[in-house]
Amino acid sequence: MKFEFTAEHEALRDLTAGLCRGRGRPRDAYDTDSNIDQELWNALSAAGLLGIGLPEDCEGGGAGAVEQILVAEELGRAVGAVPYSEHTAAAETMSLLGSDSQRKQFLVPLARGETVAGIVTGESHHLAGVQARRDGVRWRLDGRIPLIPNASAATTLVLPAVVDEQVGWFVTEAAHVVGLPTVDRTRPAAAAELVGADATLLSGHRPSQRPRQLLMALAAAEASGVASAALDMTSRYTVERHQFGHPIGTFQAVKHRLAEMLVAVENSRSSVYGAAWALAERVPADRAVALAQAVATEHAVSVTGDAVQLHGGIGVTWECDLHLLLRRAKALQQTYGQPSLHRRLIAASLLD
Repeated sequence: MKFEFTAEHEALRDLTAGLCRGRGRPRDAYDTDSNIDQELWNALSAAGLLGIGLPEDCEGGGAGAVEQILVAEELGRAVGAVPYSEHTAAAETMSLLGSDSQRKQFLVPLARGETVAGIVTGESHHLAGVQARRDGVRWRLDGRIPLIPNASAATTLVLPAVVDEQVGWFVTEAAHVVGLPTVDRTRPAAAAELVGADATLLSGHRPSQRPRQLLMALAAAEASGVASAALDMTSRYTVERHQFGHPIGTFQAVKHRLAEMLVAVENSRSSVYGAAWALAERVPADRAVALAQAVATEHAVSVTGDAVQLHGGIGVTWECDLHLLLRRAKALQQTYGQPSLHRRLIAASLLD
């Protein structure tokens, strides 16, 4: 199958980029106590981008993984201080596992941006940290989750717990969410305290890997956007900055470094778009998503590091936006597994 972007895809990319330029204020995350760029969040909501992948009967856009990936990539490029990737993955879980009434109850506010969703992935330590108990027809959750990525602004949490020796997925709006200091304040993490928290058990009994795969692919798309932005900033700077009467971009060593950065960015994009295609076509996506994570996050760190070097002294100043990109790149690399982990997963799947 031929994979290429349509005019609608490019219009979506331009729309997201325009909203980020006009409404995005990533530096406010460092200058204020804000845990979300509310102006950008509201703009994304008004444009229908927060629910772009949700069903139309829940006020969503009815789009798919490719469209969601394009939005995430542009938000990464702009270092958007909004929890789009986690919010989208949480909504995907509710959409897949919720009953019709549950979907209407939870997804409509998510699509409108009235609630901000966070998601706790289903690793064993998360399952051990939360206990679910029945309370009549309702459920209560008890426990503590010490670290939830990009969840400081979350008003709704989607999280797993063991029910009758099986993993069930719950939605709660009663968790006590506490923000945590992180290297990238545009993606502030959180801890959650659950003390008899009222919760709804999603009715689906066949948990899918798709929400986690989508989350990983969206995070990789953010990383790809970060690398692309760092390359664009550096290519412009090497034309503007002169030494010995010539732009530094004309020097062979600089040109070689820029070429290597371009290759890294294109490899990142290819891996991310491959994961998006696999998710959109509903084919097995484990390997494609792991590849996107391994390639995009590693290259985001290397490209932004090279960008700092090529900017010279100005590259390490507070006034230069490169530190915002480098912080985002490092945070994304650490959040959902090191590249070496994802390479081992790929190798294991090939040798299985």
